[in-house]
Order: sequence, then C-alpha cells, then structure tokens
Amino acid sequence: MQNILANTAVQAAAAYARLAVTELSDLCVLHSDGLFEIRFDTDWMRYDCYVDDADGEVLGFDCRPIPEQQMLGEIVRLSA
Repeated sequence: MQNILANTAVQAAAAYARLAVTELSDLCVLHSDGLFEIRFDTDWMRYDCYVDDADGEVLGFDCRPIPEQQMLGEIVRLSA
C-alpha cells in the first residue's frame, strides 16, 4: 500500500474546510505515526486538521477565530 504525499494531505484538509489551497497561509505540515497534522490560517480563522497518511481521510478537524488582538496587531504593522 502506498501512502499519500503531504501535498495530497494539504488538499484534503483544504477541501474539508471548504477552502481553496490558495486561501491558506502560515501552512505547517507535520507527519508522525501514520498521520499528517496540517495547520493553517485564513484571514479570519485558524485550522488544525489530521489526515490519515494511508488513504487521505480526514480523521480530525478543528477551527477557531484568530484572536482579535492578533489581527489588529497585524493590521497596525501593515499600515505603519
């Protein structure tokens, strides 16, 4: 059995979140014990997704808003 590649795991995570891969920022891909952990942000949300490396099935998923203070800090830095 051939395991999936990290790129396929990222595509599965994005599809599960109903996002295009091009919408993802701060992408982090970790691989351990048969799972890919995919972490990424969008403009407003932060996501964690666990993808089985054998078949690309999403086994766990979490999303939460990015803290307002963090977003405001980024806006201030961009306009400074």
